[in-house]
Amino acid sequence: MPIKTDIISDLELALIKIEGKVDDRSAYKHLESIAELAGFKSTYNVMIDARLMTENLLSPEGVIKMSSDTPFEQSIKRAYVVGDEKAGMHATLFGSTASIEKYFFVTYDMEDACEWLGISPNDISTSSVYTDAPGTDKNSKKIISDETS
Repeated sequence: MPIKTDIISDLELALIKIEGKVDDRSAYKHLESIAELAGFKSTYNVMIDARLMTENLLSPEGVIKMSSDTPFEQSIKRAYVVGDEKAGMHATLFGSTASIEKYFFVTYDMEDACEWLGISPNDISTSSVYTDAPGTDKNSKKIISDETS
């Protein structure tokens, strides 16, 4: 599955990992299912790790539609960790249309995103979205720094 979500209640965080090929239909379908996950709360902050998205087939229109139908409140913090410029543009588009106060952060670095959300990379390293190999993704890119792994 190209999109996985883990609700981490003690961090008040929805952690979403995107990998492989993603298009508007698969992304929207996953977005619709998030509110049904155990422990989901619309007030939780969101971190989206899209560093492993290899085929970004999302359209600007699809991103705008998803941002208006998100199950999360507009006042939450959203951190996007991206792997390329196109994903960064989509994250910026989503964040700017889904947030009331433009309360979002786009970066290439997981540690920067964690810091912005006020959490530690260690807090998310054991999440079910990273069960391939805790601490690294399957392409050996670091999820957490050498100091924390």
